[in-house]
Amino acid sequence: MNTTPLTAARPAHPWPAAALLRMAAIVLLAFVVAAQESWSQATASPRESSIKAAFLVKFASFVEWPASAFARPGQPLVIGVSDDDEFQADLEQLVTGRTVDERPVVVRKIAEGAVPAGVHVLYLGPRRDSRLRELIQSIRGPVLIVTSQAQGLQAGSVINFSSEGGRVRFSASLAAAERHQLRLSARLLAVAQFIDGGLR
Repeated sequence: MNTTPLTAARPAHPWPAAALLRMAAIVLLAFVVAAQESWSQATASPRESSIKAAFLVKFASFVEWPASAFARPGQPLVIGVSDDDEFQADLEQLVTGRTVDERPVVVRKIAEGAVPAGVHVLYLGPRRDSRLRELIQSIRGPVLIVTSQAQGLQAGSVINFSSEGGRVRFSASLAAAERHQLRLSARLLAVAQFIDGGLR
């Protein structure tokens, strides 16, 4: 993926960094709005799971994996989904024919409680059992772990979804990203509601 810093190319009259981040945030949010509109054409109103699926696919475009994460150029980006069949169905429909950084996307179902192998993104559904932290801590290597519950970040996930006033929001943990050898783009963090558990 393109990892050129936002400040690498300086025009004659450079824009302030804050302005660039705001523009990037607008682009990311515009993608989600477009996704919601496309779903609205097929259903009376977009389901929360379809909105989360749109976010998840876009997250992958704003994460830098280490070179060791992919064995070869063009290797598929594998997204594992556990404990959320509705989300998986929406995600599979969304990624059909799409690529992320020129990589095809493959969605794989992960058995509940199983330690996944060979995935780059792992979505853990809104499970409530006390073993969530144990499961997340057992996952090694460059995996973007995304959860959807109140204590997701505290359990060790990199990104956690929440709902507020009928809107899907997300928070992010830089410490968890570092543990999994991932770098989150400033463009992604610019639209996060929380970063490392602190309000932006």
